[in-house]
Amino acid sequence: MVPGEYAILYSGFQPPRSDQPHSIAIDGPYCAIFPTLADAEAHATQQAELYPALLCRIYDHHGLGRQSISEIRGNRYKGESEISAQFRRWCGSFLLFGGLALTILDWRSDFGLLWPATVGTRMIPFGLVLLVTELVIVIEARRKGRRTGPQVP
Repeated sequence: MVPGEYAILYSGFQPPRSDQPHSIAIDGPYCAIFPTLADAEAHATQQAELYPALLCRIYDHHGLGRQSISEIRGNRYKGESEISAQFRRWCGSFLLFGGLALTILDWRSDFGLLWPATVGTRMIPFGLVLLVTELVIVIEARRKGRRTGPQVP
């Protein structure tokens, strides 16, 4: 690719339907090159409407070595093994507080039961990791929002 060209990399493709004769047919990973960013975005938007489970990532002439310029997702696109925020919050809270409750239960019985503390102390770190990860994601999103927000002179 030369400077000024843009490539679309497709993900999550499903085969074309018979009622869509002018759509692209992709067997595996596929890339299309366009002379301008506007052409690439228009084509990606059109393909995302035709194939709701499609993700189109637009790259400049630097290719995959840098962050994509734009991502256009179909309305049924499922992320690539992403853990949702809701899962991180609920599961992290369950693991953290459930582990603490089991550990406290065994502590109150002078560790006579043994199994609650054993299970509880193994649940706590996983809950902490999920909750701290969610906290970092939320803080970073707010920080980026502040940085790109309206500038006051």
